Parts: sequence; C-alpha cells; structure tokens
Amino acid sequence: MIKAVYIHIPFCPQKCNYCDFLSFQQMKEERMAAYVQALCQELRLGAAQYELQPQTIFIGGGTPTCLPLELLQQLLEQVQELLVTPALQEYTVEANPGTLTAEKLNLLRELGVNRLSLGVQSDTVEQLSLLGRIHDYQEVEQSVQMAREAGFTNLNLDLMYGITNQTLEQWQATLQHVLALEPEHISLYQLNIEEGTPLYQRLQKGEIELFDDETAEEMYRAAQQITKQYGYEQYEISNYAREGFASEHNQVYWRTENYLAFGLGACSFISPRRWNNLTHLHEYQQAVFNGQLPQGEEESLTHKERMSETVFMALRMNKGLKEADFKERFGLTLEQAFPEACRKCQQEGWLEKEVGYWRLTEAGRVLGNLVFLEFIE
Repeated sequence: MIKAVYIHIPFCPQKCNYCDFLSFQQMKEERMAAYVQALCQELRLGAAQYELQPQTIFIGGGTPTCLPLELLQQLLEQVQELLVTPALQEYTVEANPGTLTAEKLNLLRELGVNRLSLGVQSDTVEQLSLLGRIHDYQEVEQSVQMAREAGFTNLNLDLMYGITNQTLEQWQATLQHVLALEPEHISLYQLNIEEGTPLYQRLQKGEIELFDDETAEEMYRAAQQITKQYGYEQYEISNYAREGFASEHNQVYWRTENYLAFGLGACSFISPRRWNNLTHLHEYQQAVFNGQLPQGEEESLTHKERMSETVFMALRMNKGLKEADFKERFGLTLEQAFPEACRKCQQEGWLEKEVGYWRLTEAGRVLGNLVFLEFIE
C-alpha cells in the first residue's frame, strides 16, 4: 500500500546559501512550463502503473509557489484528477514568503490543499541575509495573514538555529516572535553547512566558523521549553505540533512505510526497493515524453538494512519504536536483532524501554545521530 506521494518542484526565486537540494534559480517561464508538462505526464504514467489512493500528498521543492499562477493551476488540477480521493487526509504545499499572493492561496484551497508549510528560517535581517533568503519578517506576517484569510487552518513554519553569530537570547526571542503567529505546527532545524554550498565556501575561506555544539544544544533545549509553554508537543526530534496537527506525511517516512515520489531527482520507496528519478532535466523530460517512468539509480535493501532504517527512523519520534510492530515485520525483537547496540545505548542512558516501546531518553535525543549509528552494521 502506498500511503504517501511527494511531488518535486525544482525551482526557486533564488538559491539559498545553505541549500544542497536539487533545485535551480527560477528559469524562464517556458522552461518551467515544459517541466510542469513533463511532471503531469509522469503523474499520468504513475497512476497507470500503481494504484494511487494516498493518505497524504506533499508538493515540495524548491519553491512550488514560485510557479506562475497558470502553471500552478495546471499542476494542481492534474493532482486533483489523479490523486485526490476520499482516502486523502493531508495535502501540503511548501511556500516561501515573498512568493505568495491571495490569488495563489485561494487557488490552493479551491483545489484541495489543506496544509501550508512556510519557510521562515529567521526573523532577523542579518540572519536572513546570511542564509540567502529573499524575504523579510514583515512578508512572513503578511503571508500568514493571507493564508488565514484564504481559509488555511493548518500552517507549518520552518525555523533554523545554529546560524553564524546567533546567540541563545536571539534564538529565544525569535521563537517567541514566531510562535505568537500561532501556527499549528513548527519545525526547528539546526543549520548544517553542506559541501558545495555558498556557506561552505565561506567556511573554507575562514569568513564564518562552525557553530559551537554546546550553544546549539542549549538552543535545542530552549526550544523544547518555549514550545511547551506555547502549547506545542514535541513529537519528533525537530518537530512540534498542537494537538491533532502532527505531520501525517512525515510520519510515513519515519515509520518506513511505502511512498512514491514524482519529479526531477525525487526518491521513492516501496520496500525493499528505493530509487531516484533521473536528475538531469533534459533526460527526465525526454523519458516521460517517451512514455517511460524516469527512474534512475535503484537499490534493494537487505533484511539487515531494513531493520536498521526501521529503528533509527522510528527513534526520531518521541513515541519511539513499538516492539510488537518490529517483531511482526522482522520476526525478531529489537534486542535479538541488535543486542550490542541495545546494551550500550541503555547503559549510556540514551535508550529506554517502556510499555512495549523503545524510546530515546532526553540525553539520547540530543545525541540522536550518534545513537542511530549504533544500529547501523
């Protein structure tokens, strides 16, 4: 069963300084039109090959809302025709402040989108400039207001911490400022400087420094406290929601359930297979216009690899890994599958078992990636 569909729009008004995703600075409209035409064709090919009644749809990027209104409408109408069924619970579109209009927001609502995810990242001019963002905080406030007026009752806002020269006090003030907008969901990510990005080049030149781990940990703990004060529950390492608004789409990934992805370079998973779409724009378009799904590289996960992924993805969530589900899927308990990792992580105080669930402790959540490595053999 395919529970989720992801659709990739690889265009942005401007490439952010930290971004290593497959995306391009906004192209001429005819190039974007050709891509949308190819994407719609791929959706038709996929719908012919797979039984698609997803519970969640996520259109991400890039910046989907940088598409001109006519192209956005063309894509959304195709999605509605092929993918929107009574099974659908959550339908998200990513957007950036500065790319939204009342007309686009009304179109999204009219064609079934019920969740909007806004890339805010910061409320500080200097930090937004360092990150290469095109908006200011006033545009964030305007975007939220327009989304509410269009009828959106499920908003996610993304923020970053661990930005060069950012202080703990600045981060606390930013969080309080943004939470005052009353989003239903908030995602908080530590900035990672990836090789090949403009920020990495500045790091190599000595213009900026790596962020202090101890301060980043303080920021993480401050976020836990402040979000709780504002009525949000942390349900995953980086994600917080008001009751009933946890992201259904992301939970499909964390539960390692099957999903299909469409668009340039998009990654799909139908256990035990994982594959990427072609990453070269011309090759992608040529494949779909020749009536072929644009599959690129593929791997088949071993039994052990599937167990490892199931563990470290589930442990990202606060509720953790349900022992009974793991045993039903793999025929072993977690301790039977990973005896040394379980022993060490419990001994270090990183992992605990309670009422049939394995969970990260507070100490383990801070050290999440190190804990996950213990389950990769």
